[in-house]
Amino acid sequence: MTENKLLRVLGLKESISMTIGTVVGVGLFTCGSSQIGLVGSWIIGFTFVSLLVSIWPCLIYGEMSAALPEAGGTYNFAKRGLNRIWANMAGWHYIVSVVAIGAGETLAFSNYFTILLQAIGIDITWLDPRFIACLLVAVFLVLNYFGIKQSGKAQTLFIFFFWACSICWFLYMIPKIHLEYFGGIAMDKMPSFKEMMYIFGLVWWCYTGFETCVSVGGETKYPQYTLPRALKISVFLVFAVNALFQWFLVGLIPHEFYGLLASADAPYAEGLMAAGFIGTPIILLCVAIAFGGDLSTINPGIAAPARYVYSMAEDYSLPSVFGKVHPKYKTPHNAILLVGVINFILIATGSIDYIASVSLISLAVCYMIGCLSYMGLRRRHPELKRPYKAPYGVLGCYVTIVIYVFMLFFADQIALATAGVLSVVCIVFWYFYTQHKGDSIPAIEDEIGEVMEPTVEEKRIMDRDYNIWKWGTIIVTIISLAIYFIPMHL
Repeated sequence: MTENKLLRVLGLKESISMTIGTVVGVGLFTCGSSQIGLVGSWIIGFTFVSLLVSIWPCLIYGEMSAALPEAGGTYNFAKRGLNRIWANMAGWHYIVSVVAIGAGETLAFSNYFTILLQAIGIDITWLDPRFIACLLVAVFLVLNYFGIKQSGKAQTLFIFFFWACSICWFLYMIPKIHLEYFGGIAMDKMPSFKEMMYIFGLVWWCYTGFETCVSVGGETKYPQYTLPRALKISVFLVFAVNALFQWFLVGLIPHEFYGLLASADAPYAEGLMAAGFIGTPIILLCVAIAFGGDLSTINPGIAAPARYVYSMAEDYSLPSVFGKVHPKYKTPHNAILLVGVINFILIATGSIDYIASVSLISLAVCYMIGCLSYMGLRRRHPELKRPYKAPYGVLGCYVTIVIYVFMLFFADQIALATAGVLSVVCIVFWYFYTQHKGDSIPAIEDEIGEVMEPTVEEKRIMDRDYNIWKWGTIIVTIISLAIYFIPMHL
């Protein structure tokens, strides 16, 4: 293996874990679920609509990632489907947005970790949560520096630990659920349409990052099968996890505490304490969220954007020093360190809400460029081998773009201005730096390398594993919907 090549070692389990880890975390456990304080049990409606508007983009990315399985995701799709300006725009927005998810997650960890220690009699409220967040980033920088294989194994461990603790918490809290809490919206008046769209944006943010597995496509084994399957499963698993946790928050917290939920930094912990649940419920919940949900988001929050930086540097869209691969660990080590620096800057703001708004806007921009890239690839490269094809992909692109543009009209204005400044800086950087580095695009075969086909036995095992994931996901999705509709119609 040459020095400048990444290793294909990630399978379906790791791809799903990377994606779920990125998506299920800071959104669900902070500003996403705090919207229950505004809409009550009808949060399921916002969560379900967010699922619907995320399915088509997942399928579209599934087709592109199977055809172009390399590090960099949307950046590389735009490079070939549009041009380098659009590619750089997508790359910059993705890097900032996913790093923002990781940075927000470290702050969320600090909040839940502090509450956890309080529950066992240790007070660290005097310690700035940004210090804990920065320390956590440093730990994960080291983990990612020393190899994607180790990072992937750790990711799977975090995810399964999160699910195990969550199931234990679910079983412990079920007897304490009040089905009568599911009636009505529990507020004095309906939010205005503008407010409802803002709420929807924050709930939709709980789905962003669905293409994390695509960004590490250059390190995925048999990506022509693994990536589309991981995307299809992940989006429904994200819905199920969000819906289940939100159901418990609705069923446990009396309506009189909704005002607290709406402004809480850690709505699950703060809501439980307000409702009188202390001791074991708080400890078990905070362990699950902090050491499962939060850690599983921070890890890919460093790994995924680092691959974008690496891919852009290889194309001279960023300084070439970030395109180097460590000769021993086979990781883009300099890119990983750059992502760490950006994390520290965002953590310094100390505001999860601001970070969330910046992230959702930048990811929406990135996904819209991805949709344009899909149509460009269809037109420019009809000969491209497409192992998976999204149903009505072009129509899905138009629908997705319209929905995202409409949603951005109601986003936080300061964060929207931040995204605008980022776009301007990107264009200026391209004009003075990138365009002078040449505009030649290597042949697809040279850039991706040989993508191996699995043996008959390997394919049989892959199909078996996929069917297990698929049916498990179908069952848990049906359960997640049923548990809302049953109490709401009793």
